[in-house]
Amino acid sequence: MDIVPDRIGKIAIMAAISSREEEDAIKKLVQEEKRVRLAVTFITGVRTHVTQVFVKSIVACALQGQVIRHAHNEIHAVIHAGLECLKGVSADVTAESSLKLKVAVASDGRWVVVACHGESAFHPLTNHERMGFGVMHL
Repeated sequence: MDIVPDRIGKIAIMAAISSREEEDAIKKLVQEEKRVRLAVTFITGVRTHVTQVFVKSIVACALQGQVIRHAHNEIHAVIHAGLECLKGVSADVTAESSLKLKVAVASDGRWVVVACHGESAFHPLTNHERMGFGVMHL
């Protein structure tokens, strides 16, 4: 089954759920098309820590990965997409549960998307996957 990365949301989700090898293939495909910019980072820690650093981390990732320009409206859009994504991934998580998240930020110059996927656990027997997603216009 081939999945066509034809939308920035799909590209960000695919990057967030990918293995290292799959991520490299996705990045190569995105670089060849030159219509989308993509950057990936990891955020880990207990929920309270992740909540505190999430937005700063994704803004830094987007800027360093040249997904966005250092312009107030683009940074603002990443913040809002990131907060929407964080709400999705951290809803109903016990305060001191551990989170391990892979976060992808993608933009086509008009929209920015933040997608994250990972695991949460309060106890080793309760590990399970989580996902968040946020979109905002630039």
